[in-house]
Amino acid sequence: MTPDIAIGGGGPCGLVLAENTPPRGGCLDIHRSSGQIALKEAGCFEEFKKYARGGYATIHSMWDHKGNKLLAFGEGRDSPEIDRWQLRRVLLSSIPKEKIRWSTPVKNSSRNAHGDIILEFENGTTASGFKLVVGADGVRSKIRHLVTSAEPRYSGINNLTLFVRPSNPYHSTLEQLAGQGPLIICGRSKMIWIQRQGDSHYRIDFGWEGPAEFPMPGELDLTDEDAVKNFLLQEEYFGCHTPIVHEIIRNATGPSRMWPLHYFPVEHLNWRTSPGVTVVGDAAHVTTPFVGDGVNCAMRNALVLARKIEELGITTEAVAAYEQEMFPYAQDVINRSLISGKMFFEWDSPKGLMENFASPNRVVRDEGDY
Repeated sequence: MTPDIAIGGGGPCGLVLAENTPPRGGCLDIHRSSGQIALKEAGCFEEFKKYARGGYATIHSMWDHKGNKLLAFGEGRDSPEIDRWQLRRVLLSSIPKEKIRWSTPVKNSSRNAHGDIILEFENGTTASGFKLVVGADGVRSKIRHLVTSAEPRYSGINNLTLFVRPSNPYHSTLEQLAGQGPLIICGRSKMIWIQRQGDSHYRIDFGWEGPAEFPMPGELDLTDEDAVKNFLLQEEYFGCHTPIVHEIIRNATGPSRMWPLHYFPVEHLNWRTSPGVTVVGDAAHVTTPFVGDGVNCAMRNALVLARKIEELGITTEAVAAYEQEMFPYAQDVINRSLISGKMFFEWDSPKGLMENFASPNRVVRDEGDY
C-alpha cells in the first residue's frame, strides 16, 4: 500500500518530519526555541538528552590569528551540542523501521500527464501515488525543481577539514587549548573552527575565500596528507598565523575533504505552492553556518509542516500555509548568516564580530531572541 506522504532525504529535517554509517559533518547545537521543540513533539527528547552535551561544550572561544585570546561567549546557553550521527540515532528511535527505505536515494522526480509525481530511485525503481512528496534531500535536491527553478549559490567560502583523534599524541595538547566547546581563530580573511566531537576527537575546519572548484586537477591531491599540510602552511593561507596553528596543522590527520559553502538566494524564497509537493531544510533554504541556525531552522520547518498537515490535512492549503510561514524565517537566517560570514572573513577579523556582539543588532543571537 502506497503511503500518503513520501519524504526524500534522511537528514535531521526529514527524520523529524517522518516521525550504519554515520553521516558526514560535525556537531550541531540544538536550540531551545526551535530544534528542541521539534524533538519534544517527535517524542524523542529524552533520548536526545542521553547524547546532548551542555555546560562547557556550549562555550565558544575566539582568538585572533596571532593567538591572542579575545572573547568567550555562550556560557549557560540552552543549546547543547550533539553529533549529526547521534541526532540521527535519536530521531530514528521514534520512527517505525518499516517507514524508512535505506540505500535508495532519489535520482530524479517528475510529473506525469495526470500531474502525479513520479520518484525515480538510483536502483532503477520508481514510486508514485503519493498525496504529498516532501523534498528533504539537501542542497543538491532532486525534488526542488518541482517547486522552483532557483538553485543555491556558492558563497565564495571553502573549508578543508582535518582531524585530531584521541589516539593522536597531540590530542591532549589540543584538548588543553580548545577545551570542550568550539575554538574559533580569525584573521587575515581566514577562519579556523576547532570543535570536540562526541567521541572526543577534534574536527578542524580551515576556511578561506576562493573558487568552488578547488582543487582543480593537479592543484592539490587531497589524499596526500603531507601535501595538504604544506598547502595550508603556505604564507597566503595559514602560514602567517600563530605557531600554535602551525603545530595543529602538522599534527592533524585526514582523510581531508573540501566543504564549499552554499546558500539559497533569499529573493527566490517566494514561489507559488505546487500541488502535491514541497521542500524543507537545506533543499528549501540551505544557508552558510555562521549563525548556527541551519539545522534548527530545518527542524522547525518539519514541525510547522507537520502541524499544518494535522490542522488542514494533506492538502495544498496546508503546504501553502507552511511555505508562507517558512519563507520569512528562512530569509532572516540566511541574511544574518551571510552578514556574519563577511565579518568572520574580514582581514582584521574578529574586530567587526566583537563590535557586533556588543551592539543591539547582533547577527548571532542569544537563545532568548528567537
